[in-house]
Amino acid sequence: MDVQLILNELHETGVLESHMRNLKPLTGVTSSKVVVVMDGTKLRYVIKQNDPAVVEAEAEFLHTYVQVEKLSRLVYVDPLHRYLVYTFRSGLTQYHGQNKSDLLLRLATEVISHYKPIGEERHYGYSDHPFVEWRDFLLHRTKESEKIIQDVLPPEDHRFVYTLVAGLPQRNIKYLLHGDCGVHNFVFTENGTLTGIIDPDPVVGEPLYDLIYAFCSSTDRLTVDTILPALEKLGPEMAGEYELNREVLLGLYFRIATCIRHHPKDLNTYTEAWTYWLDRIC
Repeated sequence: MDVQLILNELHETGVLESHMRNLKPLTGVTSSKVVVVMDGTKLRYVIKQNDPAVVEAEAEFLHTYVQVEKLSRLVYVDPLHRYLVYTFRSGLTQYHGQNKSDLLLRLATEVISHYKPIGEERHYGYSDHPFVEWRDFLLHRTKESEKIIQDVLPPEDHRFVYTLVAGLPQRNIKYLLHGDCGVHNFVFTENGTLTGIIDPDPVVGEPLYDLIYAFCSSTDRLTVDTILPALEKLGPEMAGEYELNREVLLGLYFRIATCIRHHPKDLNTYTEAWTYWLDRIC
């Protein structure tokens, strides 16, 4: 849909004030088509277009967690789910290895701890690709990752990951998650303080998934002492009975696949982290 037509609709419905007509395209941030609406020289609102299922899922996430200060405020959703409008989060989007343990602690206490359980009738996974069990979703991700990783890891490591998934306890923990909770979607102040999290790709699942996703999303400090303080802030209703080493290994496996596709220069660091966590089990 032409963005000028969207802008006209937003003016006609009173969502945007009539003087807000200047747009600034954003590229390379998501699979969506994204522009920022200017209020004079200030970046004010984001207009994001995508497939209706994607737009509807992101709108649901922002609406559900309207009270979470670190998230953008949902302003408007097109009735046909062609686009949505939300407030622009100002700040820096480059992560430079700030205090990762503190970053994860803030994520756990200021965002994840505010997550809400979702209805039993909802399935796990993405809204357009649901699974009956959480393990089914993780198994799907494992199979997709294995295709990419191939001989980067030995065959016995691939087999071990499948045993990890099969051995996960049935915790029946079901929350609406961000789903793409990595440092590439974090917004910081100049001194490195976390101020916002953008671009959700919502998943119904266990809150540990988002925290471990964030932990694995950067190459720095991939050690147990970095993540443990944040994990301890999630109560049993969110974490259940978990075995940290196995949960992190699964997150690392998914991240290694992502790394091969998008950040190959980081591969050695992630394979070293894989060995570190694997040694903690053996």
